[in-house]
Amino acid sequence: MQTEYCFDTTCKIAFEYGYKVIIPEKTNTTFNNGNILAKDLYEYYNFKIFNGRFGVVEGIDNTIERLIN
Repeated sequence: MQTEYCFDTTCKIAFEYGYKVIIPEKTNTTFNNGNILAKDLYEYYNFKIFNGRFGVVEGIDNTIERLIN
């Protein structure tokens, strides 16, 4: 799923429905769009939009630990 489209919508809708959203780092991606590099879009959405507003962005090891315990 592309970070700024499907993934963005999914995170925001889950948040609106009351889910506690956890986004493991490096589990979404995107493409260069001619104006902005994919890396910059990924970082912007994950660390400026999602994290702390619509969910928690964390390392995959932390996410696995949450699921185990």
